[in-house]
Amino acid sequence: MKNRILLILFVCLAFAGIAIAQDTVWISAATPGLLEKTINQDTVSGGARAHPLRVYGLLKDGIYVQNAGIVFKGGTTLNIVGQKGGGYPVVQMQPVNGVDPGDLTNGIANKVEGSLHLEHIYWIGKTTAGTQYNELFGMTTVNNMQQKCIVNDCITEFIGIDTFNGDGWNHGSIWKFTNSYFRSLFNGSQWWAGRVMYCKKPIDTIWVENCTVTNGGLTFLQQEAVCRFAYFNHNTFINNNKYWLLNGYYVNLFITNNLFTNQNWVGEDSVNVATGGQDPDGKQGAPMYMGTISVDTITIRQQLFSDMIKVDSTADQTKVGFDKMRIYVSNNISWTDPLLTPYYTNASHVWNATNNYPLSYLTWGSLGAGPWQITNIPGIWANKRTTALFAAWKSTMAMTNNTFTKVETKTPSVASAAIATLMGQWNQNQWADPAFPTATTALVNSIYVPGDQSASTLPGFTSGVKSENGLTAGVAKISDFIENYDQAAAPLNSTIDALPIGALHWHDATVPASSYTQVLAHYLLDIVTSVTTLPGVAGEFKLTQNYPNPFNPSTKIDFSIPSAGQTQLKVYNVLGQEVATLVNENMTVGNHSVTFDASKLASGVYLYKLVSGSFVSTKKMVLLK
Repeated sequence: MKNRILLILFVCLAFAGIAIAQDTVWISAATPGLLEKTINQDTVSGGARAHPLRVYGLLKDGIYVQNAGIVFKGGTTLNIVGQKGGGYPVVQMQPVNGVDPGDLTNGIANKVEGSLHLEHIYWIGKTTAGTQYNELFGMTTVNNMQQKCIVNDCITEFIGIDTFNGDGWNHGSIWKFTNSYFRSLFNGSQWWAGRVMYCKKPIDTIWVENCTVTNGGLTFLQQEAVCRFAYFNHNTFINNNKYWLLNGYYVNLFITNNLFTNQNWVGEDSVNVATGGQDPDGKQGAPMYMGTISVDTITIRQQLFSDMIKVDSTADQTKVGFDKMRIYVSNNISWTDPLLTPYYTNASHVWNATNNYPLSYLTWGSLGAGPWQITNIPGIWANKRTTALFAAWKSTMAMTNNTFTKVETKTPSVASAAIATLMGQWNQNQWADPAFPTATTALVNSIYVPGDQSASTLPGFTSGVKSENGLTAGVAKISDFIENYDQAAAPLNSTIDALPIGALHWHDATVPASSYTQVLAHYLLDIVTSVTTLPGVAGEFKLTQNYPNPFNPSTKIDFSIPSAGQTQLKVYNVLGQEVATLVNENMTVGNHSVTFDASKLASGVYLYKLVSGSFVSTKKMVLLK
């Protein structure tokens, strides 16, 4: 229990420390280049920030044209916040005298030395002339301090490779993405791009909640990076061609209430991809395919803990074992569109006449010319190692109430068989199939990728013609987009919080502030054995789960005793302190019911314990106010 209490405290502290702004400077959208000029020149002699706590405000409905990249130095936090109450402020680069701005040498649009905080902004990764930057933000550190990337209520799209690249952060970084839409990440030249974040260094925290990602590749790329705490709740992932989460090394991992459609739809071959560093347990002749859910032992990556944040010198990270890890996967939907089946099985598209599956002609690693059969299509939920770990460590891991049946969204993930054919043709080009020597642009320009793909218009706006010079009323919320990934039929609701599974912005709803508390409570209920019946005690003793749960402010607790005797029913907080005595008397045989009024208590997890004779039973409940 002590470890669980520390886990709760850790999460609360993880996002503390974001500086309260000293002042806010509102930047006009009327003058191109004023955004980056205001930020870049806000320094003193020597390059230090003149106003280290300043917030740079962008006005609602404004179009901010960048003529150059932002270059933020000094090691503090770059805070850019959009004004609410209208359309998102839009930021997009455009050429000046025919020359594209930004750092095209490295493909970086904007550079930050330090931390980054974005709020309520629509940021586009293409210039008006069509140049697509590899990175929207490239981030480094100059002071070896823990850095943070905090993104809330934002929209980004058309990013070449990385939306946020923090691979220069070596000291246990913190990432938090909430209430945002990472749109149209598809990269027509490769599988491996389409990333929301990139950081192959040890990570302290990654928190992703109420976000949507369309057409991603290696969406959250933490390959071989040990992560102390990860939380993915109420997100929607549409058409992720590779791995939405490329990592398996977590001390604490919660994946709940997410909607996955067409994950890893390009597949893996049995020689190159499945043994080429994707899952470290893959070997030639014995592939270990990647699943949507992947958990691995941390022992083979222990050396990376030496690079973790140094503030907690008491933690011996090299001794983290499964008895101290917390892994919870629950109430997720995973589904592959049946329109892809003809491509996977060659039922109507014979890519190669000698095999019933598509073939790979890749020659990575000097393993021969093949061809190799492409399998793991559609992508599996969990590989055999992950499945075995969940089975072996039921005291610290749970994978429950996940759904793998068909789910339809109001905007289909694959619109037609013609789109599925384009997907297959593009994929075979990536596998070096000689029948498809030239990469097709048809898939990029199809409705497979939301938006109009035009660099001279602002994609996704639903009313009127919106150009970089004529915005009249922009997108004010994510549900304004022409696509809608709300479930078309009656939505499947979570057993954790009773809300529709997936990102809630398609319902114009918000994730409750208590969401993590609810997830943690369900984890505790799924993990901990709640009833202990001692030898010689009749099996008719019973303590039921309180109802409702979570509750506010009262809940009912039912219990049964088969023999009369002294009975106690008490309530405790997570510190083990008694907060209420509901029963303490001689009870008669039979069924009993007690109402617990917690109106004077704070929100949180509580335990209630029944003791009658030698029978002891304890359960957990959640008070949410």
